[in-house]
Amino acid sequence: MDSAPVPFSRTRTRVRFAAPVTLTVGLAEHAYRSAYDISMNGVFVSTIRPLLSGTRARFTVLLQVGMRRETIEGECEVVRVVSLDDGLSGENPGPGMGLKFLELKEDNGEKLYQVIRHNSP
Repeated sequence: MDSAPVPFSRTRTRVRFAAPVTLTVGLAEHAYRSAYDISMNGVFVSTIRPLLSGTRARFTVLLQVGMRRETIEGECEVVRVVSLDDGLSGENPGPGMGLKFLELKEDNGEKLYQVIRHNSP
């Protein structure tokens, strides 16, 4: 059986969108200034110290839309880790981690959809 890595693929439209994100794992809180490439499925967080793949966390993303601020909250999982070496080649956005949204708080799905729709090319 072939054990070659499966190429990373995205199923939803992504938009370039810089935003701060906070992840809470247990009692530990991790704050990041540069989260971007947001979609309905997740977001990429730029960091040289990513969490381990498979880590689950509560998240808060603060999105600025014109004069409005929207907070998106829920649960996520680290599904992709890009090392410093990998992040300096090709079209990778740099070192960091890809977060998959597992659950969004109440009306946050609609808020996120409107932000993406408003910012899509």
